[in-house]
Amino acid sequence: MNTKVKIEERVQRLVMVIGRGTHPRRELMAALGLRQESRRNFYDNYMKPAKARGLVTMQCPGHPSIPEQAYRLTADGLEYLEELSKKEQADLGK
Repeated sequence: MNTKVKIEERVQRLVMVIGRGTHPRRELMAALGLRQESRRNFYDNYMKPAKARGLVTMQCPGHPSIPEQAYRLTADGLEYLEELSKKEQADLGK
């Protein structure tokens, strides 16, 4: 499988997990089925690509390493979530 495809699938999963809420890293990792020891994997393969596309932002961007840090979707992320939801509904209707 192409690396670009894998990254896109991971970004889609992350966007779906975040949804319309705000969630801390530990919660997101648990929902994605990632062990807490794989924090680097989470950032490199899920969070960085999503942030680079402008889909995800930090709740407290001025303080990236605070324990209370949480993540939410941007306006573009919410639009992407809608697209994914519509696609999922269309796929279920087939």
